[in-house]
Amino acid sequence: MSTKNNNWWGEFELTQGQQRLLRCADLCLLIQSLPHQWWLGYQWQDEVNQFQPVLEQTEEDFADKENEQRFVFAELPGIMQIQPALADRPVVCRPVVSVSLLPFQEVTLYVCLPLWIQLITNQDEHTLLDIPTVRVCDSWFGPNTREGVISYASQVTEQLDVKPIANNKARAAIEVRIQNQSDQMLTLDKISVPAPNLSLYADKEGQFWTPRITLVRRDDQDAILSVDEVVSGGLPEDELTLVCAAREDIGRSKITKAISALFG
Repeated sequence: MSTKNNNWWGEFELTQGQQRLLRCADLCLLIQSLPHQWWLGYQWQDEVNQFQPVLEQTEEDFADKENEQRFVFAELPGIMQIQPALADRPVVCRPVVSVSLLPFQEVTLYVCLPLWIQLITNQDEHTLLDIPTVRVCDSWFGPNTREGVISYASQVTEQLDVKPIANNKARAAIEVRIQNQSDQMLTLDKISVPAPNLSLYADKEGQFWTPRITLVRRDDQDAILSVDEVVSGGLPEDELTLVCAAREDIGRSKITKAISALFG
């Protein structure tokens, strides 16, 4: 489980007395191996955005431990696995400037999704930690308080070209194809990206990608969501490493949802 330029995710030795520090996006995660236990502490850095994630051995300690956890073992694991993943809820992305799509037109947008980090032991492959690499806010996304889904809010600028986001190895790039098959203008003030339904891939340079998704507005009432069988950016799968499978695999299914459930 590795890529050409990867040195921060996969399996790593963690023997008693060792500690490792992971910096990814806004997340700073410290892992210590102590007698019969692992101690974990993490915090989000307000002024540092680590575009190139780094995992290193360290003697550093946190002066202010915002989040601490201890995991006790009868037999101390000697190997830890760090696995990037995508969010466990849909992510609502809001462009800085809204995009309007004319009737019977199509547009392709590129969006960056924040990564989640999972920490897994080699003993029973149990996931000890599953946390975002950026601060996220809970958001209700739906037409009213009765219909909708709990999501994560993200202020991310959609791009009409993949180049502006291709060098951020702390996020995943996703291609969103939107088709307006109605006779009404479609204003894209926000888009709900189905992160739990997407697999995560890495290319040889360590950049993360997901499958492309297609959102088709058919009328004023509903739209169709599908996860396409191609990877965003048109990258061939034989040049990619599957990092993490979708949390909720919908396969080739197409899901019909209310317009407000996908576009607000």
